[in-house]
Parts: sequence; C-alpha cells; structure tokens
Amino acid sequence: MNKKEVKLLEDHIAFLEAEIEKLIESDEDLSCKKKNIQSIPGVGKVVSWIIIAKTEGFTKIDNPRKMACYAGVVPFGYQSGTSLKYKPKVSYYADKSLKSILHMAAMRAVRLENDLKEYYERKIKEGKNKMAILNAVRNKIIHRIFALAKNGKSYEKNYINSLNM
Repeated sequence: MNKKEVKLLEDHIAFLEAEIEKLIESDEDLSCKKKNIQSIPGVGKVVSWIIIAKTEGFTKIDNPRKMACYAGVVPFGYQSGTSLKYKPKVSYYADKSLKSILHMAAMRAVRLENDLKEYYERKIKEGKNKMAILNAVRNKIIHRIFALAKNGKSYEKNYINSLNM
C-alpha cells in the first residue's frame, strides 16, 4: 500500500515539474533567464523556478540586495544608544523556504570545483564560522543570479570584463 502511495506521489511530482517547465518554456525571456541561472554552480531547476516565481520574472524584485534581505541572508546589526551592541543577526521575517533552498544550493556549490569552493575553503582557513561563510555564499549566489538575469549571459568561471582591459 505504501509503495502505491509513493509511486502516486512521484507521478504527481513529475507531472507538476513538467507543467512548471512547460509554463517557463512558453515565455522566451523566462526560458532564457532560467537557462542562464542554471549555469551557476550549485543552482538547479528548483532554485531557478523558485527565484523566478518569487521575483515574478525579475519584475517584482529587481535588485539583488532586496532579494538577499527578503531571503534572510543579510545580517543586520542592532544597537541601542551608544552602549548596547548586539551581534548582527538575520531577520526573523525572512522567507524561510527560500532561505532553505538557497542553503541547499550553497552546500552544493561548495562541494563542486569552482570559485565558491575556493572562497569557502579560504575563509575556513582564516578561521571564520562555517555557517557565516555559507550565508555569504548564499548572498553571492543571489547576486550572480541577478547579474546573469540582467545581462542575459551564462555563467563563466573566469569571466574577464572587457571594460577593465
């Protein structure tokens, strides 16, 4: 009986994923953005779908800093007057489902051979907290997603800006 239920749920998930893909593929702009977003190490179809949905195709939220605040990856400091200073913390009002999806993307990204892994390992050697580093990787992923969505290009590991030449 459980095997039938699991099979039924798997079929339902496959159907929903196909519908999401069909919906995104029907819009040429969203399809291009999804393809570019998925070229970032650690970012897969689920992350690209969620980012596109949460930003409404990068129209509702068009700034990576706003998205980082919305996702809860930006720590805010708190100070009361001049004497009481507290450790910076992320907002409790953040979208926790988006934050968990980005956390999985960051975990995947630091396992692959790329510049985010190099960044993660360098910060570990500096003695930084692992969760703080993963939070920074989440923030970097958000900024890369928005850069690629804005420029319409795929991710390049060793990108050289033509303006700096």
